[in-house]
Amino acid sequence: MYLKRICARNFRAFGDGATAPELNWELNPGLNILVGENDAGKTCIVDAIRQVLLTTSYETIRLFEEDFHIHGSQRANSLWIEVTLCDLSKDQQANVIEWLTLENDGTCSLVVHLHAKFIAAQASKRARVDIVVRAGRNGAGPEIGYAVRELIRATYLRPLRNAEAELRPGRQSRLSQILAAHNDIAGQEINDFLKDSPGTVPQNLVGLMAFAQHHLGEHKVIKGVQDDINKNYLGEFSFAGAKLESRIRIAPDLSLTPILEKFELGLLPDGAVHPDERCVRGLGYNNALFMATELVLLRDGDELALLLVEEPEAHLHPQLQDRVMDLLEQHSEPLGDGERRVQVVMTTHSPSLVSSADIESMTLVHKAQTFPLSSGHTKLKKTDYSFLQRFIDATKANLFFARGVLMVEGPAEAILLPTLAETCERSFSKHGVSIVNVGHTGLYHYARILQREGAGPEYPVPTVCLTDRDIVPDVVTYVPKPAKGKRFEADYDADGMREVVQRKVARAEGGKTIVCVSDRWTLEYDLAIYGCAKLMHVAIALGVMASGKDERLIEEDEKAAMAAALDSWKILEAAGHAPDKLAALIYRPLYEKEGSKAITAQYAAQLLSSGDYGKGEDLFKSLPPYLQRALSHLTTPPPAPPVPPASGGANP
Repeated sequence: MYLKRICARNFRAFGDGATAPELNWELNPGLNILVGENDAGKTCIVDAIRQVLLTTSYETIRLFEEDFHIHGSQRANSLWIEVTLCDLSKDQQANVIEWLTLENDGTCSLVVHLHAKFIAAQASKRARVDIVVRAGRNGAGPEIGYAVRELIRATYLRPLRNAEAELRPGRQSRLSQILAAHNDIAGQEINDFLKDSPGTVPQNLVGLMAFAQHHLGEHKVIKGVQDDINKNYLGEFSFAGAKLESRIRIAPDLSLTPILEKFELGLLPDGAVHPDERCVRGLGYNNALFMATELVLLRDGDELALLLVEEPEAHLHPQLQDRVMDLLEQHSEPLGDGERRVQVVMTTHSPSLVSSADIESMTLVHKAQTFPLSSGHTKLKKTDYSFLQRFIDATKANLFFARGVLMVEGPAEAILLPTLAETCERSFSKHGVSIVNVGHTGLYHYARILQREGAGPEYPVPTVCLTDRDIVPDVVTYVPKPAKGKRFEADYDADGMREVVQRKVARAEGGKTIVCVSDRWTLEYDLAIYGCAKLMHVAIALGVMASGKDERLIEEDEKAAMAAALDSWKILEAAGHAPDKLAALIYRPLYEKEGSKAITAQYAAQLLSSGDYGKGEDLFKSLPPYLQRALSHLTTPPPAPPVPPASGGANP
């Protein structure tokens, strides 16, 4: 049995379809990862599942006024949440047969529908929430009974959990529940301790407790204290015919549950400490132990094998996150005969954890809308999934949490563009924009991640794919002409040039994703020709120094190096070259690999930060049109300066 679908209306962030989207999410039978920024609705989905199914820890779960969706100042007075559980075994169907729903394909599902109504405070009556939980679509069936309740409880691991406290002994402890549900616990409630043969060691847990209790009670210290209490103290309180006596015991009664509640689970110390010595281990490893223990319960029980985990990365370093992810994926995969598959629903903010997960298991959550990334829901092709599985790392995985995404093909763009946007007063940081450097071969694989297939809503996060035109301007004389094929502008007519650009655009553009192709050649060339010639010349000159024989000069006397770069600019500027010829001369050292593009971008960013090369809208308007379009798609322009009041008028 697994959770196939959850729907909700007017529950917290989810509305009625008019004020805000309803929740309608279809799950995988294995691993399901909810990814998105804070306040997107991930925890809301998990809590909706908890409200309907309840949890194996028997925690108190209630609905309050704040759980009813509010739009403006108008709060809904009713809500409903509905889950569909599929693939029940024959035994499970037999246990809940009167609550089953017959589907159109002839199979049976267990549909659980929670309807809640908020009753405002009236006169002497306090406000309250009335809840009815029924079976069937729209709650058309009978009320849910105890047999269903015990079958469908989910296991929930809260965020920032105290794993060590969860595994301590105590009444209704998680460890006692896990032990009680284990397959091998059957028969352990039988007391096989033989009073007539107290030296015989029992085989069952209750018998072992009786054995220990008997022998500890015979110990001279325990017996002496017990006799002292009875004879010298309780005896003084006793009335004739009503003798008071006490007995020191480990457990008040010899039943299995209180025995299991005395167990605790902890990690052994590392190799430098003796195993029998008590040693406190870190939160991270205790959390890993807690998750492993819960998986034991889910694997061995007969109930719904559903694990809800919020932020499994809590307290874990990146490498341990990868190991935990491997464990969850392993248990959520189909297993052999007789072994249960665990369905996992997890929320995360960890790029490291997401980068190691299967993309098809992810669902993006944005402003209370769910966007599954499984096959059939995105524009990704089968080869795209396998490519991305190999090449997505923690840095690239930032795109799943961003409010805007800029995909670039090299480190130069990744280094320079954030500073360029900041100087134009269009900060990527303030707009939540992530830059993803995909390299020269992966742009179109990544671009299709955020594009939707079918008639559903588009993923509303603006995305830009930035790429070079790669057609050499005719004015450039240092690029060799190919023996055959097209490479220079003269090789194309106007229609042919448009076709080259359109071919690049068509491979990736769609929805909120646009492709911005350089207007002439490369990023550096276009910056130089459109208004940033001085910036690029000085940055390239410094980059050449840092990469060549003048490296010591730039390290020992940066001011002298800067002066030399500026002097060379004055000479070049005085020559009076046309803009395209000037840009070609500026770019030549990078083409001939005299300097590094990445180092040049680093110097260009440093120069921009000084404020000497323009800022604000003036700098923005001097950028190549394709960069202006990219920044406009990802960010909003700075507010216009206030208009000074007209002089001569009276103050209001």
